[in-house]
Amino acid sequence: MVQIKDTEQLMAQRVAELQDLIKGHPQLPLNISSTLLRRFLHTTRGDVAAAQHLLQLNYAMRNKHPQIFIDRDPLDASSQQLLQVADLVPLPGLTPDNNKLLFYRLIDHDADKFNFTAGIKVFFMVADCRFATETDGRLSDGEIPIFDMAGYSLRHITKTVLSSLRVYMKFVQEAHPVRLKEIHVLNCPSFLDKVLAIVKPFIKSEVFKVIHFHLPGADTPYKHIPRSMLPEEYGGEAGKMSHLKEKWMQLLQQQRDYLMEPSNWQINKCKKNSSSSSKSNNNSNSNNNNNNNNDSCNTITHSFKTLEID
Repeated sequence: MVQIKDTEQLMAQRVAELQDLIKGHPQLPLNISSTLLRRFLHTTRGDVAAAQHLLQLNYAMRNKHPQIFIDRDPLDASSQQLLQVADLVPLPGLTPDNNKLLFYRLIDHDADKFNFTAGIKVFFMVADCRFATETDGRLSDGEIPIFDMAGYSLRHITKTVLSSLRVYMKFVQEAHPVRLKEIHVLNCPSFLDKVLAIVKPFIKSEVFKVIHFHLPGADTPYKHIPRSMLPEEYGGEAGKMSHLKEKWMQLLQQQRDYLMEPSNWQINKCKKNSSSSSKSNNNSNSNNNNNNNNDSCNTITHSFKTLEID
C-alpha cells in the first residue's frame, strides 16, 4: 500500500513537471488533462523530457493531418456507418502481464460499405476517448491489438487509401502514447501476401517482428492471449461483443464534445504583441519589437513542426 502511494505521489510530481514544461511551449494546448499527461509519462516510463517530446510529436502530427485527428465527429454519418460495419473494441481488464487487449473485426462483409479513412478516424477517436477516461486503476504496460480478418476480401484491399494508411502507421509507431507488445492477426486469408505487399512498407522492422499470424480455426492465438479475456464469440468470458461495443458507443457519445473541440487538439498560433498606443507613440520601437516577436514566433513554430518529418 505504501509503495502504491509513493508511486502515485511520484507520478503526480512528474505530471506537475510536465505541465510546467508545456507552459514554455505556447503552441501546445494548455488544457491537456493530467489524466492524458499521466499516460504519456507512463509510456515513457516516467521520463519527463521523453514524454514532452512524444507529446509534441503527437500534436504536430495531429495538426498536419486535421482531416483525421481534428475534423471529426463520432456521430456523423461516416463514423456511424463504419461502426455498423466494424467492431473496434478495447476489451475489459488486463492480461497477467499487465497488457491491454484491443479487438478489431468486420461484422458486415460488404466491401461497398467499408470506408477505410473513416475506420482510421474512428480508431483514434476510440483511443482518445479511452485515454481521457482511464482515471481508475493501473495503466497497462503494453497494448496487444487483435485483428480478425474473417470476411476481409480482395475487394476490401481496393478500398485501402494509402495516404490514410501511411498516417495511421506513422502515428501508431511514433506518436501514439502506447507500447506495442504484440499484434495478432486472426483468420489470415489465402491472399495475405497481397495485404502484406501494401502494408509492410509502412511497418518498422522491430514492429513487424511482434506480429503473429494465425490461420482460420487455429488454436495458436490462445498460446499468447488468455482465452478467458476474449468475447464469448471467441470462446472467452468477457461477454458478448455487442454488449462490449455498446459501452464504447455510449462513451464516444459522452465524450463527443471533448473529441470535437478544436482547442483540445490544435496547435496555438503565435499572436503579435502590439497595441495601438505603442504604434502611435513609438512607431519605430514598435516595428522593431514586432519584428523580433515574429522572428521568435517563426523559429518556435518551425522547430515544433520539424518534430514530424516526412
